[in-house]
Amino acid sequence: MTKIELTPRKQAVLKAIVKAYIETGEPIGSKILTSLIENAPSSATLRNEMSELVSMGLLEQPHTSAGRIPTSDGLKLYINDLMPKTEILAEHKEYIDGRFDAITEMPEKIPARAGEILSDLTHLPVIACLLTPDTAVIKKLELMNISRNTVMLLLVTSDSRTRNRIFRLGDGLTEQMLERFKEIAATKIKGKPLESLTIGYMQSLVASMGIDAFGLMPLFTAVFETVNEIDNMTVDLSGVSRLYNVCGNEESAKRIISLVESRDPIISLFERVGGGVVFGKDTGYSELQRDTLIAAPFTSNKYKGYIAVIGPNRLSYEQIIPIIEYTAEKLSKVITAAQKDMED
Repeated sequence: MTKIELTPRKQAVLKAIVKAYIETGEPIGSKILTSLIENAPSSATLRNEMSELVSMGLLEQPHTSAGRIPTSDGLKLYINDLMPKTEILAEHKEYIDGRFDAITEMPEKIPARAGEILSDLTHLPVIACLLTPDTAVIKKLELMNISRNTVMLLLVTSDSRTRNRIFRLGDGLTEQMLERFKEIAATKIKGKPLESLTIGYMQSLVASMGIDAFGLMPLFTAVFETVNEIDNMTVDLSGVSRLYNVCGNEESAKRIISLVESRDPIISLFERVGGGVVFGKDTGYSELQRDTLIAAPFTSNKYKGYIAVIGPNRLSYEQIIPIIEYTAEKLSKVITAAQKDMED
C-alpha cells in the first residue's frame, strides 16, 4: 500500500470513525461524527471528508444511506500512524507475570503455555509457533532402570528438547547386551544430528550387533521412534472454543483449525510478516480473509517463534498490542532461563 498523506481534518475523521466503530461495531454517520470531533465542522463538510476517505480506500459504506466503517487499509493507517502508543496495563502485566511464574514445563512446551495465558487474558484464540534449529544433535541418550524388567529411554538434544519412552525389556536381554547398546549409543548415536538418524542408519547399527541384533532391536527401534517424535517446528492453537466465537460459524472455524494444523502455511506467514497487525486479505489465505492477526516474535539463545491472537478487525488494538508484545518479551526470557537450567 502506497503511503497516504492525510490532512489534519481527514486524520481526525478517520481516527474518530475507527475508535467509534471498534467500540460499537456500527457504521458511523456525519451527525454522530460531529459529537466525536472537537471543534467539528458542519455535517455537510464531514460528509465530504468521509466521501473522499471512501475514494481513498480508507472507509467504506456497508449499506446505502448508512454511515461509514473503516476498511482494513483504514485500520492499518490508523494503527501505524494515528493510534497513540500505550504501555501494558499494570494489572495485565501482573497477570502475565504470575501465570508465567507457575510454568514448570520443558523449554519447548513453554510457548503453548504462553498461548493459553494470552488466550485467557484476551479471550481470543492464540497461535503459538516454535521453530528449532536444524543443526540439533543428540546430547544425551540414557537407559534408566524403572523396575526389574522396565526401563526408560531418555533422549536430550543439544537445544534442550527432551523425550522419554518407557517400555519392558524382553527376557532375552542380558546385562552384557545392555552394555553393548550403551556403548553403541555413546559412540554411534550421541553427537549425531537428528536428521542423520534415519531408519537405514539405525538398521546398520542393529546389523553390527551380530548375534545380539534380535534381542536389541526393540531398543534401537525405540531410539528411532523417539527421534522422530522431535519436530523442528510446532504450532499450537489455544482457545479453540473462542475461535468459534470469532468466526461466527463452525465451518469457518474448522477451516482455520485445519490451516493451523497444517503448520507450514502458518509458519510461512509469520516468517514473512515477522509481527504486528496482519489483516486477512494480506495473509494470502482464504481461511483468514475475514480475520485479523496480531503477532509478535520471540527468541531465545536456541529457539525462535511467534505468538499471535486471532480476532475480528474490531479489536481494541491500543490494549491488545502491548499485551502481545509483553507476552512475547516474557516468553523470550522464560524460555532462555529454562534452557539454561537444562544445561546446568
